[in-house]
Amino acid sequence: MGLGTYLEWRQRWPELLVSRQTDEAVDLLRRYYATFDGGKPRYTGSRFEAFAALNNEPDVLGPADFVAVSMLSVNVPPQAAIRLVGPDANQVTMLLKQIPADCDIVDADPESLGADSAAGQLWDLLRGAKDGVGRTTTSKLMAVKRPRLFPIWDSFVEQATGLGTSDYWRHFQTVLVAEDRAVWNWLNQLRSEVSDVPAEVSPLRILDVLLWMSVEGG
Repeated sequence: MGLGTYLEWRQRWPELLVSRQTDEAVDLLRRYYATFDGGKPRYTGSRFEAFAALNNEPDVLGPADFVAVSMLSVNVPPQAAIRLVGPDANQVTMLLKQIPADCDIVDADPESLGADSAAGQLWDLLRGAKDGVGRTTTSKLMAVKRPRLFPIWDSFVEQATGLGTSDYWRHFQTVLVAEDRAVWNWLNQLRSEVSDVPAEVSPLRILDVLLWMSVEGG
């Protein structure tokens, strides 16, 4: 399914996103990024970007990335970690080099998000060894390396949107470019409303938090 053909999202996605309900969204973001006394985060996912930043090589997948995705309640199994930093490391890097680090999903060529693209090949490589890296972990590893381009997918996102992983990157892109990027622009606006959201958090990650919180914490 190509760009512009995912029309039913308005019937399936949470109303706070469809109608761009700022007050509710701000409340969910504040709750997600809140800390307890002593600085302990209410949700470990709020530290995702902080751990991702410990790997300053955008085209190399490494231990800091594995810790980062653990903040989102998934773990890279030991055998998979050995594979990804060992035998498959060069191929991972080769594919990442073909995927721009400074491109937002709304600006990407839809073909670059297809199954035959470098992104699609990387998805298959991460999952291909059948060593415990499933769809959710794969999506989070993709997001840790290209947070502006790849949306996270998990059971909460599936529940909130009705989307499986088949072509979900382009489905997200369709939503975010619709109506002159209305949802995308709104996500950017939300950042100025919530000072607790770290500067390095992408609009795509803000969307993920809102989808997740609409199911888990709403």
